[in-house]
Order: sequence, then structure tokens, then C-alpha cells
Amino acid sequence: MTVKVQLPEVKGERDAYHLVIFDETGSDVLLESRGTECHLPLIEIPKYTRPAYEITTSFRDHRQLSSVLLFSGALEQDADARYFAALQVHEKASSIPKGTAWFRVDDAIDHLLQGAEHRVLDSSYAKATGKNGGVCEPFARLNWITDLQDWVKTVIGPLGLELRGFQQLNGSEGFSLIRFATTLRPLWFKAVGKPNLHEFPVTLALAKLFPEHLPLVLASRPTCHGWLMDDAGDTALCETQSSDDWQRAAQALADLQIESIGKTSDLLQTGCRELGSTTLVELVDPFLEVMQDLMQRQTKIPPLVLSREELTHLGMIVKHSLACLKSLAVPDTLGHSDFNPGNILVSSNRCTFIDWAEAHVGHPFVTFEYLLAHLRKDCPNLARFEDIIRTAYSRRWESILSGPSISEAFMLSPLVSVYAYAVAGDIWRNPDMLNNPRVVGYLRSLTRRMNREAGSLQGQEV
Repeated sequence: MTVKVQLPEVKGERDAYHLVIFDETGSDVLLESRGTECHLPLIEIPKYTRPAYEITTSFRDHRQLSSVLLFSGALEQDADARYFAALQVHEKASSIPKGTAWFRVDDAIDHLLQGAEHRVLDSSYAKATGKNGGVCEPFARLNWITDLQDWVKTVIGPLGLELRGFQQLNGSEGFSLIRFATTLRPLWFKAVGKPNLHEFPVTLALAKLFPEHLPLVLASRPTCHGWLMDDAGDTALCETQSSDDWQRAAQALADLQIESIGKTSDLLQTGCRELGSTTLVELVDPFLEVMQDLMQRQTKIPPLVLSREELTHLGMIVKHSLACLKSLAVPDTLGHSDFNPGNILVSSNRCTFIDWAEAHVGHPFVTFEYLLAHLRKDCPNLARFEDIIRTAYSRRWESILSGPSISEAFMLSPLVSVYAYAVAGDIWRNPDMLNNPRVVGYLRSLTRRMNREAGSLQGQEV
């Protein structure tokens, strides 16, 4: 399985992290001397990247210490908006960077000046050890990587494989993504925490139901909601410039969806979200009521502020479109609300789908519309092949649906897909999220997009 290890970097912008670095036993912590004072080591990483990967990689390359990230967060009462990260060296270090020294944790706390660094070391040690009555999350506690490696060895030993190291791609207290190197092929361990705990049973169920389309799950670890996967050995669709690969992805999606017909009840029981037409119709009015409030709160024009009348008209078109889709008698299938090229692995003879936190049950063409949206946005040089890719998808459905039904579903799905995406995440029902200007702006932009898609249906027979 190929996973992109770095998110897009904003050039020039960096975040500063104070590092709480425990030794392999968890009893000592590394401090840095600056003049007559001791401080936590400081590191900068590109903004909007994965702290676990960036910090551990930089620490390994520049300070010759191999480590895993336990958790990270913002420094309290820090005017410079700096952050901290707690790490543990996972093997005995032969040397340490010049100007640093190991201190017993209690001594290190005494050596630090009172302030943010002092507080963060004290709280990090309590969090990593579960002291002071705190609940220790699975990947926040000291020595978790050793326990995980021992478990992986018991799984892969009977397969004739041996561990040859690992790389932490992402991680936090309750979430982990690790690539394990072995004597034969790489393996992947993923574990999920809140709010994505449902991804654990969903992934296990999908891997069992549709083994041709998901990575092979070698073993699961329910105590941390994690699973060990075989490597798919493929290339992410976002990394290819071949229109043939996009056609294979479209065909494989249709095959998976058709195979899921009749299994939707089982999928819903595992934790897939219900996004069928009935559910979507019920959410139209509540969603647009929230959007009306958000539109009224907009103070800057442009962009366009939609009026109450425009939103009411939009709601009528969305409901009518959903009713038309339902009348086509297209069966609900497995869907993916985050169906992007990074979650699709392709090869000459196989297509594998990963990261099912946003799995749902609903109209199949909605998921395909997300694929086309990414084609236009992320691969404009391949956009000219959209009709070919659409045909590759639709031909798989010709054994089930009539040509006119397929054509009408394609006509309606752009509007319905934007609406389904807007309501699927539930952020529009979260009061805390609606106090975030970026979230509010994003929801308003989705609503304006819905309005444009609805406008494109004017004059068409819907």
C-alpha cells in the first residue's frame, strides 16, 4: 500500500515544537543547554504537515536518534502560538547531540524555569505514565512501540517474515499509521481513535466482504482499534498521469458497488453512514436553515450571499432531484464520502480502496461524482478524458440499469453529491464548529456550489 507521507507544504510557513524526549526506559528526558539555562529541545517543521512524520524524521536525520511520537499539542499561554511534542527514543542511543544531556525526569523538571516548558514536561510525564489518575491512551503511553512490535512478530512469524524496522507516518494518542519493513515486503499498521472509531469495524467488515478491493487484513488488535494490513504494492491514483489508471479505478468502483447490492443492511450495522434518499430528504430543511443563519452572518461581499428566497428555492430543487433519483430505482450501494485519488491504489491488474472512515450507504453515482470532481481539480491535464472515464463506469451498470436511467442519474448527481457531502460530516450541526470562521466559510461555499449546480439544471427536464 502506498501512502503519501507528507501533506502539501505552505512555502515559508513553519511551526515550532518544544520536544519532550524520553529515553528508551522512559525514566530520563533530554534537555538542551543554552547558556546557564536548560530548555526542552526546539524544532521547526513545515506548517500543515504531519507532526509525527516530520518530527521523528528530522530528529533521526539531524540528531541521529530514532524515536516515536506519543502525542502533541499547543503550549498553554504561549503568545507565539508554539507547540510541543512528546517522543520516546525506541532504542538505546549510542550518542546524543552536542549541548544536550539526559536527566532523570524529576531532576529535569527542577532544572527548567517555571513557565510553559516546565508545565508541559510535568503534564507530559503524567500523561505518558498514567499517573495522577489519568487515563493513558494506547499510543500516549511509554513503550507502546515495543509492545506493538512484539505483537506484529507473533502475527508475521508463522508467515516466514521477520521485522526489519519501521517508519511512523502519522500518530497521536489514539491514532497510528506505521509502515513496518520485513524480510519480504512492507506491512502497514493502522489504528483509529475518536471520532473515527467506527472505521475499525467498517474496515474489518469490508476487507472480509470485498477482498478483491481492499488490502488483506492479517490481524486486528481491538484494544487499540488497530489492524495489520498486507502491502497492496500499488501506486496511488494521485501519483499517476495515466488515463487508463483512472478508467480502471472507475470500473473497479462500479464493480465494488454492484457487488455490495443486497449487503447494505450488513454495512449499516458495521458503522457505515446512512445517506440514502430518505435520509437526505429529511436533512434538506434543517441544513438550509443553518445555512440561512450563516449567510446572514456574512459581512464581506463578494462572495455572494444567498437570500432566504434563494435558499428556499434551492431546497425545492434538491428535494425534487432526490425524488427523481429515487424514481430511477437505482439500488443503494457502498459509498465513500472521501473518495479521492489518494485513497485509491492502482496497478495493471488490481485496484484497491483504503481509508474507509467516510464509508456510507447511498446512491452509487454520488461517489463516482467525487472521483470526477478530483479529476477536474487535481489532474486538469487528464480532464479531457472525463467522458471516457464516465463511459468506463457506466458500462459496468448497463447490466442493471437502462441507458436513460444512467443518463438521468449522471445529470442529477452533481447537485446531489455536493449536498450529500455537505451534510455527511455533521459539522453543520456542531455549535463549536460553527464558531470557526474557516468552517463557516467552507459551508457557505458548499451551499453556493449547490446553488450553481441547481442553476445548471434549470431548463433541463428533471
